[in-house]
Amino acid sequence: MLKKDLLSYLDEKTCHFDWDKSSVTLTAVEISKIFHVKRNTVSHYLNQLVHEGLVIKINTRPVYFLSRKIFEKKNFQLSTCIFDSFQELKESDPISVIGLDLFDQLIGADGSLKRAIEQIKTSVCYPDGLPIILHGPTGVGKSYLANLIYQYSLEKGILPKNAPFIRFNCAQYANNPELLSSNLFGYVKGAFTGADATKRGLLDAADGGILFLDEVHRLNEEGQEKLFTFLDQGIFRRMGESEGEHQANVRLIFATTEELERSFLRTFLRRIPIKVWIPGLDERGEKEKKQFVYLFLINEAQKLRLPLRISTRALDALTKHHYDGNMGELKNLIKYIAASAFVKKEVQKEVSITLLDLPESILENTIRYTDNKYKQNHEIIISPNTTLDQLFKSSTSYLSLIKTTYSHILKFYEEHQSTNFDRSIFEKYIFNETNLLFDNLIFHASKKRVGVMIELTTVNVQEIVHHLENMFNVRFNGNSVYAMAYFLYYKGNAELQLLKKQKTLIENLSKFVDLNYKTEQQLAKQLVHFIESKLDVKLFKMDKIFLTFYLRSIAMEQTNNKVQAIILAHGYATASSIANVANRLLRKNVFEAFDMPIDVSVEDIAAQVLNYIEHNDVSKGLVILVDMGSLKDIYSQFKLHINGPVVIINNVSTQMALHLGDMLNKDLYLEDMIERLQAANQTEYSMIYPETNKEKVIVTSCMTGMGTAIQIQKLLTASIPEDLGIKVIAHDYNRLKEHGTSEAIFQMYLVLAVIGTADPELDQVAYISLEDLISGQGEEKFRKMFQPYYSTEQIQGINDNLIRNCSLERVIESLTILDTNKILAHVEKFLNRLELLLNKRLANAKKIALYVHVSCLIERLIRQAPIENYTNAETFEQCQKDMINNIKEAFSVIESIYNVKINLAEIGYIYDYLIAKSSDDSEF
Repeated sequence: MLKKDLLSYLDEKTCHFDWDKSSVTLTAVEISKIFHVKRNTVSHYLNQLVHEGLVIKINTRPVYFLSRKIFEKKNFQLSTCIFDSFQELKESDPISVIGLDLFDQLIGADGSLKRAIEQIKTSVCYPDGLPIILHGPTGVGKSYLANLIYQYSLEKGILPKNAPFIRFNCAQYANNPELLSSNLFGYVKGAFTGADATKRGLLDAADGGILFLDEVHRLNEEGQEKLFTFLDQGIFRRMGESEGEHQANVRLIFATTEELERSFLRTFLRRIPIKVWIPGLDERGEKEKKQFVYLFLINEAQKLRLPLRISTRALDALTKHHYDGNMGELKNLIKYIAASAFVKKEVQKEVSITLLDLPESILENTIRYTDNKYKQNHEIIISPNTTLDQLFKSSTSYLSLIKTTYSHILKFYEEHQSTNFDRSIFEKYIFNETNLLFDNLIFHASKKRVGVMIELTTVNVQEIVHHLENMFNVRFNGNSVYAMAYFLYYKGNAELQLLKKQKTLIENLSKFVDLNYKTEQQLAKQLVHFIESKLDVKLFKMDKIFLTFYLRSIAMEQTNNKVQAIILAHGYATASSIANVANRLLRKNVFEAFDMPIDVSVEDIAAQVLNYIEHNDVSKGLVILVDMGSLKDIYSQFKLHINGPVVIINNVSTQMALHLGDMLNKDLYLEDMIERLQAANQTEYSMIYPETNKEKVIVTSCMTGMGTAIQIQKLLTASIPEDLGIKVIAHDYNRLKEHGTSEAIFQMYLVLAVIGTADPELDQVAYISLEDLISGQGEEKFRKMFQPYYSTEQIQGINDNLIRNCSLERVIESLTILDTNKILAHVEKFLNRLELLLNKRLANAKKIALYVHVSCLIERLIRQAPIENYTNAETFEQCQKDMINNIKEAFSVIESIYNVKINLAEIGYIYDYLIAKSSDDSEF
C-alpha cells in the first residue's frame, strides 16, 4: 500500500535529516519521482499522515515532510505536526527555546527530585567535578540518573563529545576483592597467576570521562581503602606495582541501596562530599507516581504502534499499588499488562486495559484503597504520539512553565512590535499569561514537596512587600505575596538560555516597558533589589520585565502620597528613643530614627539621609527633626538629589514628634503642618526645594473638595501619553486661591495650567475650566499651553484623547457611580426649571459646569456626605433669600426622585457656579 510505503520511506530518510542541509528527497515532488506516481497523489497521502500525527509538514517552498517518530527519537518531542519553517521547528525544542536542560524534563524535577538535581548540578559544574554517591532503594533510577549526569555533562560542554562513560557493577566481584582491584586499577605482568601481560584498568579506560560504580556497598573495606589515594590525589598504582604512579582525570559516581553510615568506612564517606538521596516511588507522592504510570503506558503504545485505552479504575489501581521494586517493578508490570492485553485482541486497532487485565496481586491491594465515594469510570486513550504533558499537565517542571510563559510573551510582543497595536489588547494577553502561570505555581504545587524553603521565601517576600507598601504608598492584593514567593522558589537562580533573536526581543521589550510602565518598573526595580539581597537569588532582565508586567496586572491600590518624617539626633539612642515612644503612642510607624555618634561628620549624616531618600518616596515632602542647629546645615549635602520639599526643624523633642505625627496621620499639607508646629513649639526651621529641571505638571482642583479634583486628574492622566513626561496632580482649590504661586507645588514643578471647576485666579498660570474641556472651547488654550514643548502631532494626539475621554457622559461616568443617562436627564430637568424661575437662559459653558457639579452633589446627598461648610453662610442666607428659594424650588425635582434634601452649603456652591464668569458669559 502506497501510504504505508511513503511512511517507511520517510522513516529511512529522516534518519539522515540534517538541519543545515534540507534534502529534496523529503519533498513531494522528489518522492513522486521515486515512487513513479503523480505528485498530487503523494501529497494527498502525505497530508493524511500529517493529519494522523505521523508525519511533520514544513510549509516552506517547496514543502518538506519528515517522519515524526524518527524525528522525535533523534531530537525532541513535538506538540504539533505543522510548521511554517525549519527555524520554527527548531525553536519548538523546549530545551533550546526556553533554556531547559535534561534534568528539567525529569518527573519530579520541581518536586521530589528538586534537591537531588541541585546537588547533582553542583557536582557536575564544580571544576573537575566532585565525587557523588546516589543512594536509595532498588529500582528508583540510580543507574538512569548516572547516565543522565553523563549526558548533561556532554550537553553543557563540561566533558568533550568523545568522553567515555564506564559502568562497573561491584556486586559481580564481591567475593573476589583481588579480581575487583585488578579490574578497577589494572595489573602488571606477573602480578598473579595468569597475568601474562600488563593490562589497563577501568580508571585508565574512564580517563577524561565518568566511571560509574554501581552497588558500591559490595566493596569491602580493603577495596574502599584502595580508592582513598585516587579520591584524594587522582593517582593510583596498578596491581603488582610497588613504585611509580599513574594519573587519570576521572569523575566518579557511586550508587548503593544500603544505608551509608552502616555500609561504608567513615574515611571513605568523607571523601565523597555530595550524597544524593533518591526517594522510593511511594515517597514521591501520588501525582508523580501517576506520571510514571502514564510514561510507561506511552512507551508501550509506541512499541506496539497502537493506541492504548485504559479505564480510570485500572489507572487508579496501578497508581495506588505499592511496588517493592519501585520504578523498575512498575515498568515491567505495565509491559506485562500491555502485552497480555495485546495478545487477547483479535482485531488490533487498539489495546484496551481494564481492571480485568490486572494481576491478582494488584486487585487484592486495590480493595484496601476503595473509598465510599462513587466515582464515574471513564477511559483514557494513549496514542503512540501522546506526550506526557498532554496527559498530565503538572508533569511539566515548574521551571519550564516559567520559561514557556516567557517564550509566549516574547513571541506575542514580536508579532505586535512592528505594528501600531492596541496596548490594551497586548496588556490583556500578557496579564492572562502571568496570571495563568501564577495559578499553576500556587494551586497545583505540592505543599508537601516544597517544605521549609517555600515558608522561608514567603516570610521574606511578605517583609519586602510590607516595606515597599510603605515606600511607594501602594497596597498589594492578598494573593500577590504567595504568587511572588512561589515564582521565586521555582525560578531560583536559573538563567534563560536564549537565542540571539530572543535576546534582541528582550532588549526591545525592556525599552517598551521603560516607556510605558514607569511606576511599576520603579517598584519592580526595588522589589528585585530587596529579593536579591534577602533571598540570595539572581534575577535577570526577563525576570524583571515579567515582574513589572505582574505588578501592572494586579492593579495595586495607590494610597495617598504622604509626607515622610525622620529624626536625627546625636548620641547612641537619642533619636531611637524619641521615635520609639512617638510611634508607640501614635500606634503607627511614622518616624525613622538615625542615631549619630558625637564625633560623626556632616558628610556621614548626609549619606544616611541620602540613602533614605533613595529608597523612600519623598515626593510629597520630607520632615527632618534634628536635635542641634549644626545638623540644619546638612541640606547643602543633598539638595541636588531630592524630588520634593524638605523641611529641617531644630530642637526635636518627644512632644514635637507626637504633634507632627498626629498631623502626618491627618494628611495635611506640608506648609500647614510646619506653620502649626512652629506656632506650638517656637522653633526654627529651613525649607528646601529641589534644584533640578522642573517636571511639567497640570494641576486639577475643585472648589467643592479634593474628590472631584482627583477624578479630573484621572481623566487627564488617561488622555496624556506617559512618554510626554507631563504629570497631573490634584490640589486643594482653597489653598491655590489663598496662597497662589507661593504654594510648594509651584516651587517644585513647572505648572503648565490649572484645570478645574473654578478659577483660582493665579498670576501667570493658565486656567482651563472643566466645562471648556468638555465643550471643546479649551482646545486653543491647550494648544498654546503645549506649543513651546511639543510637536503639532503630539498636541493633536492629546486633543484627540481629550475629545474621546472628556465628553460630558464620560466625565459624569467617571465622577459618580450613578446611572449616567438617568442622572443627566434629572439634572436637565433641574436646569430647565431653574432657568424658568430665574427668567434667564444659562450659557452653555455654565450649564456644562452645573451638569458636572450637580451630578456629584446628588451622589453626595445619596451617600449622606454633603458639604457642610460654606464661607459667610449667614450673610449669604440673609442677602440671597430669593436665589436660595429658587434653587430649592428647582432642586425639589431631584429631591423627590432620590429622596434627599439639599442643605444651605450645597445651595451656596450652586450659587457660586451661577455667578462665576465663564468663557461665553460675561455676567449673570
